[in-house]
Amino acid sequence: MKKYFYSNGQDKEGPVTLEELKQKDITPKTLIWYEGLDDWKEAESVDELREIFELSPPPIDTINDTINIVESNDLSSENNSATTNSYSAKKQGMFSSPFSFDGRIRRTEYGISFIICVVVAVFVNALVKTGEFPIVGLAYIPMYWFLFAQGAKREHDLGYSGWWQLIPFRPLWLIFLKGEHGENKYGLNPKG
Repeated sequence: MKKYFYSNGQDKEGPVTLEELKQKDITPKTLIWYEGLDDWKEAESVDELREIFELSPPPIDTINDTINIVESNDLSSENNSATTNSYSAKKQGMFSSPFSFDGRIRRTEYGISFIICVVVAVFVNALVKTGEFPIVGLAYIPMYWFLFAQGAKREHDLGYSGWWQLIPFRPLWLIFLKGEHGENKYGLNPKG
C-alpha cells in the first residue's frame, strides 16, 4: 500500500494512507511525496488527489437563508437540570410544508389556507350529495389534516400550543391576531 507524506512547506507529516490523506486539511498547493517520486509535488498535480479538488461544494448560505440556533436554558433550581432546544430553520416561502405541524406561519398563509379548505369542502359536499361519487368523501381526511396543521403553526406564531385552535371560533380569530415578534420556542418569525 502506497504511503504519502505531506507538507505545508515547513513541517513534514506522514506517512499516511490515501484515505487518511483525503481527511487532512490539504489544499491544492500542499506538497505531497510518496515512494517513486523524485521530488515533492503539489497536491493538485497528483492524479489520485485531483478528485477532491475538483469537487466544489455549494456556497454557505447567508444568515438570512440558513440559521442554526442552539439555546440552553437552565430550569428552576428545584430540579437543577438544563434543557436544550435546538433547531435548524431555513427561510421558507408560503405553503412550503403545508401538512407539517412544526414551525410558524403568518396570518396571510393561514387565511388563504382557511379559504382553500372552505372551497374544497363546498366542492366535496356537492359531489357527495349527488350520490354518484361517495368515495370523494375521503377528501375530508387530507383537508382536515391540512387545516389543523396550518392552524397549529398559526398558534405557534402566537406563542401557543396547536391545541388552542380547538377553542370554538378561535380559528376565525387566528386570521386577525398578530404573531410574536422575533423567535419563540416554536421557531423563527415567519416575517423574517
